[in-house]
Amino acid sequence: MARETGILDHVVVLVRWRRLILSAFLLVSLGTAGVSLILPEAYRASATVYPPGQGSNTLGLGGLLGDLPVGLLGLDGGGVSATDFIPVLESERVASAVAERFNLQDLYQTKTREQLMMAVGARLEVSLSREQFLSVSYEAPTPQAAAEQTNAFVDELDKALRERKREQAGSLRSYFETRLAEAEKDVATAEVNYKQFQKAHMAIDLETQAKAQIETAGMLVSVLAEQIIKKEVADRMMESGHPKLAQLDLEIGATGDAIDRILMGSPDQGDSDLPDIVIPFRQVPDLGHRALQLMRDIEIQNAIYKFVRQEYEKSKLEEDKEIAQVIILDPALPPDSRSKPRRTMMVLLTGGLSLVLSILFAYVYEAMSNMDNTSREKWSEIKNELRGN
Repeated sequence: MARETGILDHVVVLVRWRRLILSAFLLVSLGTAGVSLILPEAYRASATVYPPGQGSNTLGLGGLLGDLPVGLLGLDGGGVSATDFIPVLESERVASAVAERFNLQDLYQTKTREQLMMAVGARLEVSLSREQFLSVSYEAPTPQAAAEQTNAFVDELDKALRERKREQAGSLRSYFETRLAEAEKDVATAEVNYKQFQKAHMAIDLETQAKAQIETAGMLVSVLAEQIIKKEVADRMMESGHPKLAQLDLEIGATGDAIDRILMGSPDQGDSDLPDIVIPFRQVPDLGHRALQLMRDIEIQNAIYKFVRQEYEKSKLEEDKEIAQVIILDPALPPDSRSKPRRTMMVLLTGGLSLVLSILFAYVYEAMSNMDNTSREKWSEIKNELRGN
């Protein structure tokens, strides 16, 4: 019957193997401490940045793009957010600029560009807070180098964002420049069409012309009424066949025909003895409708031209304007303590691991030494099976 193991049995094992356990702990701890002393030191500096507010961009692209379908230019009215900073910071463009500025390829002793980018990326850390503040930190051999290189990343981030903004503004300016030329051509075409319409129909000012013709027709109607009255008086006072009656009939007919031609136009337009500026009333509605269409085209094209011209000038200003795209809340300063190696942490971890492994070894060895005959036979069978396999 197996004896029950108590706490003293465990104490016995630990006391029996105390030299091995303590020796392993001391050797591993001292070895780790020695290794940590020869490891190169590294320092990590940190900077905090955030994007500018939308209110600071008084002539920004957001106002330009509110009513324009130019999303394919990569522009939207929302501005740059701190989330957009992360892929730019981690981009090869920014890493290459910083590496070239500080000659990091020689410092890290990398042979290829890929190795250099991996070395730079391994030392860069970027984190975004819930309040949209971005923390940028970089690790370097000295405190001063860590601060300078971290600030260089922030500087290259701002340069990259400004360059992207200039490219976007340049694309927008190019779009408006092309559209402005088209608008100028459309305005000129609309004005020429209206001018040709005026020449073809002598429609200088239809409203004024119609008003003048109505007044003229009114005068002729008054004359016609007077002639009719004279004719009626003459019919009572003169005998039929009198020359005066024939003359009055001719005058009444001529006046009526003149009124008809002014109001309704001549049946044969090519034979009309009226001046071209007199437009028959039956033609006024159609001509007026056409004139309104042509004038509306001119107004629309002028409105488009004014808008495009205004936005073109704005886009030129936007392209030439220099506004910081990154606001630095806390610049990177030389750190007071190193980030690597963490000697105390290394010694504690390795020393603790050595204690665990040495104690585990002691228990396993004790268990193997105190096996009964049945357990020894099973262990021998296991070893034989393993050797055979």
